[in-house]
Parts: sequence; structure tokens; C-alpha cells
Amino acid sequence: MTKATALRQARRLAVVADQLFAMVKNDPTLSPEQIASLARQWFADALAEFEREAAAQRLDDPDDLERAVQRDRDRAEGAADLLRRNDIAVASGSAVALLAQHGIDASPDSPTVVELARALLRAAAEAARLGVARLEGDYSARPVDPLFASAETLPAPAPAPAPAPAAQRKNDQTFSKAFERYSLEKRAAGAWRPAMDIDAQATASIFMEIAGDRPLSQYTRADIGEFVSALQRLPAHRTKRPRFKGKSIVELVAMADADPSIERISPVTVKKYATILSAFWGWTVDRGLTDQNIARAAYKKPKRTIRRNQERDAWSVEQLRTLFNAPIWRGCKGATRRTEPGPQIIRDVDWWLPVLALFHPCRLEELAQLRVADIREEGGIPYLDIHASDDGADGDAPARRLKSAAAIRRVPIHKTVLALGFMDLVAERRAAGIRMLWPELKAGGAANRLSFDYSKRFGRLRRQLGIEGPDFHSFRHTSITALVRAEVHPDIVSQLSGHEIPGERGRFSKGAELPALRQAIDAIAYDGIDAEFIGSRRGIPGANLSDSKNA
Repeated sequence: MTKATALRQARRLAVVADQLFAMVKNDPTLSPEQIASLARQWFADALAEFEREAAAQRLDDPDDLERAVQRDRDRAEGAADLLRRNDIAVASGSAVALLAQHGIDASPDSPTVVELARALLRAAAEAARLGVARLEGDYSARPVDPLFASAETLPAPAPAPAPAPAAQRKNDQTFSKAFERYSLEKRAAGAWRPAMDIDAQATASIFMEIAGDRPLSQYTRADIGEFVSALQRLPAHRTKRPRFKGKSIVELVAMADADPSIERISPVTVKKYATILSAFWGWTVDRGLTDQNIARAAYKKPKRTIRRNQERDAWSVEQLRTLFNAPIWRGCKGATRRTEPGPQIIRDVDWWLPVLALFHPCRLEELAQLRVADIREEGGIPYLDIHASDDGADGDAPARRLKSAAAIRRVPIHKTVLALGFMDLVAERRAAGIRMLWPELKAGGAANRLSFDYSKRFGRLRRQLGIEGPDFHSFRHTSITALVRAEVHPDIVSQLSGHEIPGERGRFSKGAELPALRQAIDAIAYDGIDAEFIGSRRGIPGANLSDSKNA
């Protein structure tokens, strides 16, 4: 279908719809065909919106691509689930609004709204299914729902003129030269975070070691297969373990093949590197350097063998008791001797971060990069204003970075944290003119994260205390589990934890207000782990409480 044909058919669809609705402005009861016509128009609009979004972003980061694909899968599954349960509440508002656009005033419980809401759920499920296919590069997918089989969809983008055959190209660049140019473009556009840049260079290095540095025209799909095969057999931590230092990729693969006890890199990492290579090869097609993306869909992660909620340990109450009985919270010998029992309790970043993470489903970097100005209050409810920077790095306040758009949120401060005096700390920082909530943190590591050094310190503390299994990120798992066990609504759990609200509820819902969020946060509870337990100085004669300015 050409673009011109699609536009003619779209105009015809709009004219038919206008004629149908002109007939029913005085009678809000629509026929099945009229309802179907409106649903098809909504479906076509949804696909057009997908194309606009796709054109505005480049999902080179495999995590971003996987999140986008999973989001549309969740939408499709969520809409199908609502249809199975005949739960049309989330779509009825949109149905009423859609009818109002055509001058039809209909009650939310009218038969017309009920049937249109069901049709919109079908449209949302079908649009999301096609969105997944298109995100994965498949524009041949067509609607399978009979209601939309003849609906107007945007045609696949017209193929670009075929580039000249490799033999005729004057500038058949080598892989290394092309990848260098690709990297420069990505950096100039700000498309790569520091960690992504490092992963990209590692991908290029491994590929060239496996397939050589040749003109782009000389590579084939078989070279991509060799690359993926080598990735799947590479030892994990190859750059950190002494026994792997100085070894070539071929030698490392041979070592791992000969010793089954050697841990291999994870499927997630294999997928990441394969996606980076595919993105590069797609860029070479866009730039007219090659004819096709020979690396597309070169690797698919194996299906899970365990449930997702079993992949990471949560903190048990006994482990939390062990942690908060450590000298950091009970009394230590000083700022440089935090693991030795003594009279000093220093309420600095090491004291506060585990407490905050236990009672708020936040990521470590979200907490580490908080500014004093990010602690806000509305209607008597203090909350963490978690958002990305709109001003970039600014003096002693580095740019805030978030994992995704869904991570932008307001998280009310838990009553236990308030009881421990958190707002006093904030007031002291504000009065002293200190911008960062944790001024002692300095950015580090490949990703330039403020949490880099602290994460290592916490890991050492956990091991010294003999706590096996959970790590700092497990606090997030633990707090989300506490919300679920408190029977908090799943949408509020997603909103507080910075996840996309799944299915069509995420499309139609505007989220809960701050009072409801506070009620949910305060439902997080652990047996015996409260302000009295965490803040207790029992057993430390002459304990001296101080904040981080005295550390």
C-alpha cells in the first residue's frame, strides 16, 4: 500500500464516520457498524501515534528497547485480560470522550458506551500487538482481530533507494573506522550514557577480535553468528579476575569450554552486546555504507526458568535485625571506624540510605542523587520529588538521571523515617545552604554514579555481618513486597516504584493523588523494625549522636 493510497482510504474512513455520527447526534444509541467505525478510526490513530513516537526516538540502548517492547506486550495482555473479565471501567471514560468529540452525549452506563469501550479495548490490544512487531522491525504484521482486519493502518515506510553495490562504493570503510564515526555521532547527540559508551566499545572490540577488522562489505551473517557464539561462552568478570587477565577472547572461550565450573556471562549481557551490534549495523544501512542489517535479531534470550520475583533475594526480618544492630546504627568508634563498636552514632549517608531504601521502593541512585530541593511538601505531606534534571550538571549538583520516564514520581516520606528525624536533617542542610542531600558522595565508576563508592561500602558491610543473598537493590524488592502484602492496589505499587502501570490502565489512568500515596507508603511495615528499633542506642554507654557534618 502506498502512502497516497493510505491517505485516500483514511479520508474515506473519516467521511463515512462523519456521515454515521451526523445521523445519531440526537439519538445516542449507535448501531454495531457505527461503533465499529469509530473503533477502527481510534485504532488507526493509535498506530499513527506509535509511528510518530517511533520516529522521534532511537532505541539503541537494549534496555530501552526491551522496556518499550515489554510495555506494549503488557498493554496487549492487559487489554485482553480486561476483555476476558468484561472490565470496561478503564476504557469507558475514553469512550464517553470519543463520543463527545462527535457531538454525542452518552451516559457511561449506556449500551453504546459499554460496547464502544469493549471495542476500544480490542483496538488497544491489537495496536499494542502490532507495536511490538514494529519495534522488532517487522512491518509485515497485520491485524488479526476481524474488527480491524480492514482498518486503515499506516503502511510500512517506503524502502530507501538501494545503495550502490559494495564493489562500486568508493568508500568501503573498515569496521573500526565506521564504528568510530558511529560512536562520535552518538556522543555528539548525547544518545549514550557513559556506561552505554563503554559497553559499545567493548562490543566493537570483541567483534573485531572474533571477525577481524575488515571492510564492511566483507562481513556476512555467519560472522555475526560466530560473535554471538563466542559471547555465550565467554567467562563472566573476564576483566576483573586475575586468571583471565591478558587472555584473548579465543583463549577465554577455550578456558570456559574446558572448565564447566567457570561462570559464563549472562544472557542479559549477551543480548545487550548483540543489540548494540545490530544498532550499529542498522546505522551503516542508514548511512549508505551497507545494503542490509546483517546483525538484526541475531540473538534471543532463552525463556526464564524461574519466576521473575525469584531472581533477586528480599531481606528477611532477621537479616534486617542483624543489619541495624551493626555499629553504624548502634554506635561506632568514629567516622573512619564505622564497623567497630563505640560511643558515636553518625547520621550521615551510610546511616540514612538503607533506612530510606527499606521504607521507599526507590533505586539506589535515585536516593543518592537527591538534592535538598527535592524534599518537598504539599498539603502537609512531605515527599521525595524524583525527577530527571532539566538543567544538566550544575556546580556541586550533578545532573539527575533516571532509568525511564516512569521513574519520574512523588514518593511520600514514610512515617518511620519522619520519626527518625529525617526532616531535621533536611532543614539543617537547607539552613547551611548545602544543595546536595548527601554532599559527601562523589560520582565514580564507568557510569559516573554518585552511589558508586557507597555501593561498595555497603557490600563490604553486608559481608562483614555475614549477610548472604540480599544486596542494596534488594531493599527495593523488599519494600515492593511489603506493599503487595499490605494489599496496596497494584497501580499504586507501580506508581510508587517508578514502573509503567501495565496494560490499558496505564494508558487511561492519571495516577493516585498524594494522600493515597502516603497511605500506601505508611502501609510498609516489618515485624519489630520500626523507628524505636532503628534509632535505639541501647547497649552503648555514653553514646553520642551526631550528624554527618561532624563526621
